[in-house]
Amino acid sequence: MMKLRLQTMICASLMAAVPFTITMAQDVPGESLSVQQVAPVALHSVKETAKTTDAIRHISNIPVVYGDGIQVAAVAISYPEPVKASSLSKDTYVVEGKTINRVYVNDTPAMDVKGNKKSGPYVIVEFEHVNSTPFTMADRPKRNNSENNAAPKDASSRSDRKVPVLSSSVEQKKVVESKTGKQYVPTTSAITSTTVEPSLIDEFKTYTFTDEAVGATMPYNIYLPKNYDSNKQYPLYVFIGDASTNINNDKTVLFQGDGAMVFAAPEEQAKHEAIILAPQYTQDLVDQLGMMTTDENVWTPGLQLVTDLIHHIIETYPVDTDRIYGSGQSQGGMANIAISDRYPDLFTAQFLVACQWNTEEMKVLKDKKLWILVSEGDEKAYPSMNTATKNWEDLGAKVARSPMWNSYSTPEQFDVLVNDMKAQKANINYSVFEGGSHMYTWSVAYSIEGIRDWLFSQSKSEK
Repeated sequence: MMKLRLQTMICASLMAAVPFTITMAQDVPGESLSVQQVAPVALHSVKETAKTTDAIRHISNIPVVYGDGIQVAAVAISYPEPVKASSLSKDTYVVEGKTINRVYVNDTPAMDVKGNKKSGPYVIVEFEHVNSTPFTMADRPKRNNSENNAAPKDASSRSDRKVPVLSSSVEQKKVVESKTGKQYVPTTSAITSTTVEPSLIDEFKTYTFTDEAVGATMPYNIYLPKNYDSNKQYPLYVFIGDASTNINNDKTVLFQGDGAMVFAAPEEQAKHEAIILAPQYTQDLVDQLGMMTTDENVWTPGLQLVTDLIHHIIETYPVDTDRIYGSGQSQGGMANIAISDRYPDLFTAQFLVACQWNTEEMKVLKDKKLWILVSEGDEKAYPSMNTATKNWEDLGAKVARSPMWNSYSTPEQFDVLVNDMKAQKANINYSVFEGGSHMYTWSVAYSIEGIRDWLFSQSKSEK
């Protein structure tokens, strides 16, 4: 398989015109996502009789990026003819390691979020999603006696994140019937597929930015609205990932979780059309410049590099400077705080997730528009944000608070929680998940629609 680095101008039109699959190498830190043209699938012969064996033509994986990262959300099973929907049930198939949530027919190898009203040769098997991020993190291994009672350490300068492998193993257990009456009998064994359908990630373009002042080059991912018009101004949303994304793969910040991806979803763009920027801080940059942020809470070359990139994007694209939004988790949230400290007029509003900074420095943010979300079990972010918010109140700022949130709330319940906070009419909103852990926070945070709506409702012209 020839691998091509997903760096420059992989456009949506190309992906639509030619079938491609994203394949991901396993157990190789920093292995690049690669693009592979899908070869024509050899079809099993289909007899013109009532019964036919091994009639499945092809199986492909449909990926979705959730809060805990990219996963196979469904499989598309292709048959020779349009399938009779009434012949299907959740018991028709078994997929290894998955709980089947929904089975239906479609005319394309894609999920139909609006409900199945179509006819076609594809059977879509959707799976239940279960958050894989531990609610409570395991105790960290003790390094030596002097560290047994030490405060939580900085993130490692070498991420152990691996590029995930997307595959599925499917068995057809019951007869499937075509609309013309042909019967496709169960498979005799499981069929394994590593073919991956194009996803929302493919709608981001990847470029590099060279900062001569810093002396470094950084990859970045950018999403432009579907009907992008260079004569029109757009809000800019900047997402910065946590330190686990610091590997040599330009798309890691996109597949690690949904902090960038959720804002590119069609339903989100329909409400909040925006340019999305997701910088990729790589292991090479860590080796060259050091970590982007550390618990010393000092300005770093990495922070300057990211800031200069943001300004480059503002100068290059038609950005509405009245509506520039920032967000990030852990390292990315710390970067948001540090950049706001040094460049107070840059961001309109920020969503800060599972992060902290020098609370004395943070006092200058007392008049900023912030939504802060941490977990009670986060050993660094929770106590730090308790101090920061109290400091702001002591300085005369109003901070909206509430009882701790249940992170397992339904979307409707989250709407109530968010509206209760908004009713307090404060620029700074401070929410805490009951229990939880550091990484668990962002596996849920960006799924809260009300906070996303709050962020995009802010403007610099409205104080």
